[in-house]
Amino acid sequence: MAAESHPAMNPPVTESDFRSACGLFPTGVTVVARTLDDGSPYGMTVSSFTSVSLNPPLVLVCIDKSARFLRDLAPGAAISINILSEQQQHIATRFANRKDEDRFAGAQWHSGWHDVPLLDGVVATFGCLVTQVLESGDHFILIAEVFDIQRHKGSPLVWCDRNYHALPAHHNPQL
Repeated sequence: MAAESHPAMNPPVTESDFRSACGLFPTGVTVVARTLDDGSPYGMTVSSFTSVSLNPPLVLVCIDKSARFLRDLAPGAAISINILSEQQQHIATRFANRKDEDRFAGAQWHSGWHDVPLLDGVVATFGCLVTQVLESGDHFILIAEVFDIQRHKGSPLVWCDRNYHALPAHHNPQL
């Protein structure tokens, strides 16, 4: 029989320790984008992205509650998820660090399904409609149904241990 855990006896998990440990799990790097009510494109770097369901095709992204991306966002909103290629570290940095500047200025992009912004040079894009917005801790979890997918050649950019990485070269026979 396993020993019972007593949370009161364990030291508290600090934000720094939690972030550091989670950072050891490699994740892909995406830019989640949408068109704001004023018609301008807006996007942000997000590494908390995963598939949820195959039928219907659902994905989720986690976004900090303070993010401008969430302003006026409601179920039914169209968003894109752009999976960055290993050559797009500069895009990841640009969309992660700029606070009030136009993150799309100088970026190569075009409008896609439901006029969502799609970045050029990515390995894949998902055109989605948000189905649920769930509050959890200091983030919102967006669950979205996928209605459009575009795949391109290339290898994805990976984030692990506070750094960007490229995967070893691989062969993708489906492209």
